[in-house]
Amino acid sequence: MNVFFDRFKYGKETIKDPLFDNPDSYGRIELNGSLCNSCGACKEECIVGAVDIFQGKVIIDEKKCIYCGNCINACKAGALKNTHDYRMAVLEAVENADSEAAGLALKNKIYKNFGRSLVLRSVDTGSCNACMLELSATQNTFYSLSRYGIDFAASPRHADGIVVTGPVTINMKEALLKTYYAMSEPRLVIAVGTCAYDGGIFKDAYGNFERLDKLLRVDLVVPGCPPSPQAIIYGLNKLIK
Repeated sequence: MNVFFDRFKYGKETIKDPLFDNPDSYGRIELNGSLCNSCGACKEECIVGAVDIFQGKVIIDEKKCIYCGNCINACKAGALKNTHDYRMAVLEAVENADSEAAGLALKNKIYKNFGRSLVLRSVDTGSCNACMLELSATQNTFYSLSRYGIDFAASPRHADGIVVTGPVTINMKEALLKTYYAMSEPRLVIAVGTCAYDGGIFKDAYGNFERLDKLLRVDLVVPGCPPSPQAIIYGLNKLIK
């Protein structure tokens, strides 16, 4: 009955534009420099080391941040706030290029190879399953990721890239590498979630390997813990648009 009620209420299940401004989403943390007194309370409260103070200015690493809000609550001056802007995905390979020209050349190469469609294989290297749930949600009828020409394959031999979720555990390191090298070149590596980027809250665990980029070159990072379906869709679209 709920299905019929939803159809009657909304008319259709698939949303027209999944990348709408979402006031209920968490997003990048914004700093009001005029209110900040560099007391360091936010840095002490951060459990993943995403907050630092350099030359008296608070710096937040969006790719390391898990957006728990502890730094916001710890700031008595009210200098930090959640902007609800989920558009934080970064083309990591382009950002880390040796020069702006090299970064632009690499970006054009990605667009040339994958500009019309993208087939991916997901690899869970040790996540809590939260990122996998959000990744699965991108493929439901509400968000309908396939409308952009992006799909998931069961075999890496049919894929253009891998989507990695969770910290790279020692026990999954070999499986990750086998999956990666089973793909034909050129191949992409996409880190979904803070844990996939640098281990997140599990980075110091004894069962973890080092960061993913110490093992493979990462092309795209979608920050968050976990990133929302909107954030993931936005990031994947950066590869093909």
